[in-house]
Amino acid sequence: MTEEDTSGQVATIAGVAPRGPYHALRVARVIDETHDARSIVLEIPDALRSLFAYEAGQFLTFRFEIDGERLVRCYSLASCPSSEGEHKVTVKRIRDGRVSNWIHDTLAAGHYVEVMRPAGLFTLRSREHPIVLFGAGSGITPCISILKTALATTERRVRLFYANRDEASVIFGPELDHLAARYRERFEVVHRYDSVHGLTDEATVRACAGVDLAADFYVCGPAPFMDVVEKALRGLGVAREHVFIERFTAPATPATGVAESSRGAPASHEPGPRQGEAAVMLRVTLGGTTHEVACEPGQTVLAAVRRAGLEPPFACEEGYCGCCMARVREGDVTMKANDCLDRQQLAEGWVLTCQSLPRAGVLRIEWPD
Repeated sequence: MTEEDTSGQVATIAGVAPRGPYHALRVARVIDETHDARSIVLEIPDALRSLFAYEAGQFLTFRFEIDGERLVRCYSLASCPSSEGEHKVTVKRIRDGRVSNWIHDTLAAGHYVEVMRPAGLFTLRSREHPIVLFGAGSGITPCISILKTALATTERRVRLFYANRDEASVIFGPELDHLAARYRERFEVVHRYDSVHGLTDEATVRACAGVDLAADFYVCGPAPFMDVVEKALRGLGVAREHVFIERFTAPATPATGVAESSRGAPASHEPGPRQGEAAVMLRVTLGGTTHEVACEPGQTVLAAVRRAGLEPPFACEEGYCGCCMARVREGDVTMKANDCLDRQQLAEGWVLTCQSLPRAGVLRIEWPD
């Protein structure tokens, strides 16, 4: 779907059908939010409007071809589905990050990118209780989508605790100031700067959490920050069902071995077959077509399907995002991890294919169209 033009930038070959679950979307404009954070605004054709409808807090999965290699990254939508007619993601430049640096240095308005439909379970739920969001750095992106939607569509009180290195690192600063002024009766922003206040600690989290422990708490940012927030909320006695955490992973890029922070990137390390165990036959329905795929012992369903040359949707491969969800129609699997599917989804047969090891026999599994 992509080719290199004479300037070395990625261009789309017009008229080519979507490749697997990816669709070619045009970049309408780019916005430099800070010295190291850039927003990408995408044009959604009318024919794809329903497919790309999203909930506040969800993310988009992108596939880029850089230096002849396909790289997958996921970025949260920072726009509001109810009040903004655009899809915007924000990418922070990471030192030695192959994709983030390419986006900052090369991607421009008029270019096309390959994008999957929105996914993710870190979303605004319908309740009357207050909302408290803890965001740090680029973890503000799903948080601002959630808070804008809550302010525009509900009467809920909203508090945002936003941690950054310093004031110059604040993403969406003017937008947050505008929202705080417009909704001054029920929206509060608490800024914390490491350079001034030190790193966020449990006492600070407890003070910001408030007294309504039945509120909905949303947490997104670097892992150490989220660990502190989660521990503090647990210490306060906040029930697990009221805490929503969006975890970013830090995959090592193949060329450099240096971690690039995003929600996830494809991993390729699967255990090999164990002697004496037989492969399981998968009957996979993807895009309305059924395929037969052999899954070797120790392989996940996702790994087997990808190695067969198919292109199922996936993102983090850590059991967090839910992008690789599929429904078991026959047979059974063992999931190594599950940090996003609830009891109802499990009862309906949904599994995370990146974590699913098929049991003996035949497994019939279907990805949603």
